[in-house]
Amino acid sequence: MESNRVQMALSEFGNIIPDDKKFYFKQALERAADEQYDNLLMAKTKSPTTTLIFSIFLGGLGIDRFYIGDIGLGIAKLLFGWITFGLWPLIDIFFSYKKCKSKNLSDLITQL
Repeated sequence: MESNRVQMALSEFGNIIPDDKKFYFKQALERAADEQYDNLLMAKTKSPTTTLIFSIFLGGLGIDRFYIGDIGLGIAKLLFGWITFGLWPLIDIFFSYKKCKSKNLSDLITQL
């Protein structure tokens, strides 16, 4: 892919992928064909900020996990989160944010 398109993609998606994986994403972009850029822009990604808000306010119901596509963990959190006296939803605030960024990266890589 052309270097200007690589830079545009990095600036577009840099805040929704993990910081430690940006170099890996840049390498994947450089290996991709120029035609893949349009597919990349049409990829469905989730907002980590929205995930964090869902996790803070609706995390006890598992809404954050449903939002990022972890249906199994969302159901488990909905049914059993109260058993942990709110500890699981509290800890999961950090995990769901990171999981959202990782899922965004994998979705973007599959578009290439």
